[in-house]
Amino acid sequence: ASVAQTFGQMIRAGRHLIIPLYAANQIGLDVAQIGLIMSISAIVDVSMFVPAGILMDRFGRKVASVPSFGVMALGVALIPLSTDFKTLMLVGILIGLGNGLGSGAMMTLGADMAPMGATGEFLGIWRLIGDVGGAAGPLVVGTVAGSLGLARSSYVLAGFGFAASLTIALLVRETRQ
Repeated sequence: ASVAQTFGQMIRAGRHLIIPLYAANQIGLDVAQIGLIMSISAIVDVSMFVPAGILMDRFGRKVASVPSFGVMALGVALIPLSTDFKTLMLVGILIGLGNGLGSGAMMTLGADMAPMGATGEFLGIWRLIGDVGGAAGPLVVGTVAGSLGLARSSYVLAGFGFAASLTIALLVRETRQ
C-alpha cells in the first residue's frame, strides 16, 4: 500500500508541473490560458469530493482509488497529444475528474489500516510516505523532461499513475468494513 501511496502522490503532484510546462513550451499558451486550464481542472476535482466519499463508503476504497489513478494516468498520457488550448483543457478536465474520484481515498485507506492505539503515529508515517511521492513527482517530471523531453516525461509520470492503480488493484486488500 505504501508503494501505491508513493506512486499516487507522484502523479498528483507531477500534474501541477507537467500541464503548465507543456502548455507554455509545446503549445505556446499564455499565462491566462494556462491559469484557466488549471482552474477548471481544480473545479472539476473539487466537484467530485462528495461523489467520491459516497463511492468509498458504499463500495470501498479500491473502487475509488483504482479508477482514480487510472483515469489520471490516462489523462497525463494524453498531454503530448494536445495541440491547442481546447484539447489541453479537455485533458486537464479528465485529470481533474480522475483526481477528484479518489479524493480522500488514500488517507481513508491509511486510517483503515492503522493499528489500534497507534493511529496517529501510523498516519504520520503514512502521510510522510505520500509526501515523499509528492516531492518526487515534480522532480521526476523535471529530470526526465530535461533529458528526454516533455512528452516522455508525461509518459513516465503516467506510468507511475498506472503503477499506483495496478498496485492497489492487485496487492492491497479492501479495507471497507
